[in-house]
Amino acid sequence: MKQILILGAGRSASDLISYMLQHAEENDWQVTVGDISVDTAEMKIGGHPRGKAVYFDCYDEHIMRRHINGADIVISLLPPGMHAAAAKIALEYNAHVVTASYASKEMREMDAEAKRRGLTFLNELGADPGIDHMNGMRSIDKILSKGGDLRSFTSFCGSLIAPESNDNPWGYKFTWSPMNVITAGDGGARYYKNNKLRCIPYHRLFADPQIVHLPGFGKFEAYANRDSIPYRKKYQLDDIPTMIRATLRLPGFCEGWNALIQIGLTANNYRIDGSEKLTHREWVSSYLPEQGGRTLEETLAQFLQTDQSSELMQRILWTGLLSDRPITRENGTPAEILLDLLLDKWQFKSGDTDMLVFYDRQEYQLDGELYEHISYMVTKGKDHLHTAISRTVGLPAAIGARLILQGKIKTRGVILPLDKEVYDPILNELEELGIGYSVIENRIAKSQMMYS
Repeated sequence: MKQILILGAGRSASDLISYMLQHAEENDWQVTVGDISVDTAEMKIGGHPRGKAVYFDCYDEHIMRRHINGADIVISLLPPGMHAAAAKIALEYNAHVVTASYASKEMREMDAEAKRRGLTFLNELGADPGIDHMNGMRSIDKILSKGGDLRSFTSFCGSLIAPESNDNPWGYKFTWSPMNVITAGDGGARYYKNNKLRCIPYHRLFADPQIVHLPGFGKFEAYANRDSIPYRKKYQLDDIPTMIRATLRLPGFCEGWNALIQIGLTANNYRIDGSEKLTHREWVSSYLPEQGGRTLEETLAQFLQTDQSSELMQRILWTGLLSDRPITRENGTPAEILLDLLLDKWQFKSGDTDMLVFYDRQEYQLDGELYEHISYMVTKGKDHLHTAISRTVGLPAAIGARLILQGKIKTRGVILPLDKEVYDPILNELEELGIGYSVIENRIAKSQMMYS
């Protein structure tokens, strides 16, 4: 009997756990789910005879060793900084590893030893990173196989609220790690556009979003996502003139978030002493110029160079940032104080539906003609437990783990899902599960090229 250990039973784990249990009997698997909340793990196992819930604390090495010892594969949905710690123990006990997060430097350093031990450590196998990698590589390989010369690669992804659940002026609710949303982009972004390096600092990142149109789904905004530069090498496109990865939001979000950054409310590198003694109105006031006889609303509108009646001001007022609501966080950072407020306002409620939006576009030259290859997907959650984020993060990791256990992924070492051996069977099965791309191929005139 193969022993599967799933670390983490949070929002992204529901479909992963369901998939592994669904296939447990036919493959003779025992599925153990470890979480700081045993009740949550038990709820997601749902009494399945092949499942077991255990207490797991990733910051307690003794507990980590106890449960990883004896596992054939470890599927980690732990906080990103803890994957490597779990993987080091898995390496010691000869267990394969699958994660849905970026492969850290510490993880990559285990490559040689994992190869020596005949182990596969498959990383970046979620939604973004994950599905975006696999679809991107499938598109690249198709274009190159027919002799195309790639000129640009752009990839966009967004975890959003479905239109039927969009009931606030931001068009957004928390469907995944809330603090990651608050601090998104705080390191700025880098990418190549038309053979020129572009570096966008945090304070300008949301100021000028690109508009993306999805056939049948309308308009979205995109802001550059962290560092796109390494993907030239990862995708073996070292000389491609344009390489951009970006995050999607609904229209108006970026203008609003840019305003919060300009005020200073998203910083997470210092604390407000005695924050619990302030109201939100007093807190925001401390960041703005002196009022000089104006109301706080007038002062804020002037600071943001907008009208008091503008949609931007309405978004900010809707959050309650200018209300007399007391701050409950003691000595909080600005990001923490803002998070506490938005956790209430952007709550993903039991009747809500989320959606994941993916959009890739490549430009390439073939036989003297220019073409665009567009692939896109919009997938919605089934219910409040089996959300779109749970399905798109958990199912790729689950399918990858099954393929490793069945010997169908033979590559060893620390790898990403960039080879046909990995991406083809996973994308094919995802399509069978209702998570599939639509593809458009067009010939374009040079004057129509977005990038070159």
